[in-house]
Amino acid sequence: MKKNSAIVLVILTLLGFTLSAVAAPVYLYDSDVIPAGGMYAVAHRGYSAVAPENTLPAFRLAGEYGFWGAECDISQTKDGVWVLMHDDTVDRMTDGTGLVSAFTYDEIAALTIDAGANVQQFPNTKIPTLVEYLDVCRQYGLHPVIEIKSIVNEDSLPSLAAVLRAREEKDAFVIISFGREIVTGIKALLPEVPTYLLSNPGTAEDIDFCVENGIDGIDVSYLTPAQVLQSAQAAGLKTMIWTVDSMDVAESGYLQGVTDLTTNLLVPGKTACPHTTVTFKRIDESSHRSVCTLCGKATMEHHTYGDWAVVKEATTEETGLAKRTCNACGATETQTIAKLEKPKQSFFSRIAQWFRNLFNKVASWFRF
Repeated sequence: MKKNSAIVLVILTLLGFTLSAVAAPVYLYDSDVIPAGGMYAVAHRGYSAVAPENTLPAFRLAGEYGFWGAECDISQTKDGVWVLMHDDTVDRMTDGTGLVSAFTYDEIAALTIDAGANVQQFPNTKIPTLVEYLDVCRQYGLHPVIEIKSIVNEDSLPSLAAVLRAREEKDAFVIISFGREIVTGIKALLPEVPTYLLSNPGTAEDIDFCVENGIDGIDVSYLTPAQVLQSAQAAGLKTMIWTVDSMDVAESGYLQGVTDLTTNLLVPGKTACPHTTVTFKRIDESSHRSVCTLCGKATMEHHTYGDWAVVKEATTEETGLAKRTCNACGATETQTIAKLEKPKQSFFSRIAQWFRNLFNKVASWFRF
């Protein structure tokens, strides 16, 4: 009997990682451990808990929920256009099949996203280009965190560098990759852009590589041992962790000096809301520069969620209203917060989520 119970427990634990469950957001700064703005929250492939990953709706939602940054995955089409897709193929996320690199841009633009969170609420969503993603990030004041999945030829990195170099908001970029040749190659082309080596888990060898090659930091699995994170920080490297969907892991990372985390589920806070495009008016059509009608600041200088404090919270399920003031300029506003309807979780999905949270909690005990 005990043996059977143990087998059932193992199966349910595995289900926690294999079943897809959409859970309600967990607010990152509703904690005595992590102060507001104490860690930079990066939306993993956009706010992928409520919209399909690597799509413009997911990135817009990341902006509306007040994330510091939005991570994306980029690959090149056959004719050299950088587009957003995590996998080598389009099979998992679209109505098409085949390698991203086998499509021309016109061919890949004809595909439709047919998978991901709440996909039914975002009909006719297409695979975005890198430029479209950067435009959304600029509109919402998001820092683009760009993962280079692979390169197809020797012209790939120079073409990417040309796209990024032409952007006025290039100071906000972060570039990440598992490929060591990729991170050193892009760092040589864009030395001013923070570049991180991805690793799972992080190791002492990764730290040595980054120090020797002038790479700015490591972006590692949350299962990376604490001593590796501490050694990286002692060597002057920035440390990011992924993919953190548990407050226990987030708090442990914060206590270990991690400055950035990537998450599918955690959101910066109930009061996290930057000035959005609604408050901006265009002042220069040629350069797309805008000015905020609340405080007069120009785009790319406008206030982020860290500047906001709630004067009087009036948020309700019916109205979604909250009155806020900006610590930077004193402007106040009453804003309607968009509320997405989330599908109800099945019984098995709730069990899966419970075991996933349990695993994260146990893992955090052993790591820290």
